[in-house]
Amino acid sequence: MRMNRPFLALLVAASALTLGAVTQPAQAGDLGASRSPAQPAARPSSDPAAGRIVIDVSSPDQIPGVGSHASAVPAGVDSTRITYRTKAFTNNDGGQCLDGDRNTIPNNGAKVQLWACNGWDNQSWYWTPVAGLPSGSYTLQNGEAMQCLDGDTNTIPNNGAKVQLWACNGWTNQTWLWNGSTLRNSDRGECLDGDTNTIGNNGAKVQLWACNGWPNQSWTFH
Repeated sequence: MRMNRPFLALLVAASALTLGAVTQPAQAGDLGASRSPAQPAARPSSDPAAGRIVIDVSSPDQIPGVGSHASAVPAGVDSTRITYRTKAFTNNDGGQCLDGDRNTIPNNGAKVQLWACNGWDNQSWYWTPVAGLPSGSYTLQNGEAMQCLDGDTNTIPNNGAKVQLWACNGWTNQTWLWNGSTLRNSDRGECLDGDTNTIGNNGAKVQLWACNGWPNQSWTFH
């Protein structure tokens, strides 16, 4: 069908306007103008800091041990809501930090090792008192992904039993007894132990071993 000239002119003009709308370059300041600010990532549901009072500690006497009444709780603060945070928990044999391996976090079974202290989140630990248990009983969560320090039930009570990170579950193999220098797993009472064959190297093994009073089973905070 033939179109008359006035109609054809109108059609061409409308097409040009549509093309212009599609191909018009963004003006300075347009990009991101309607974007809302980036929101912080949601913290894991097992985050020990959620709804609790976190107290940073830097010496062993600030965390109550087994049979101890020492505390870093300020006057007037509800002690049942306290979680302690240690930013450098070190082995007394070589001074290295207890470290969650960032290459295997957040998988269940993530490696726990000794590493030169660096201040990263994977070397910070949240100590939360276990409700209903005596003073000195804690769950320890790694600051990187909030997994619990866990004694492997498949290898406990052997000397050299595996220590790992695992989703928190409230089992006794994730409960630890602190006496001011040693950390014992509640499952069979073995001590958290730095392997003397690998201490000094980054990635040195951390394991459970029958308590013996050696420096590689002694720990402190900085």
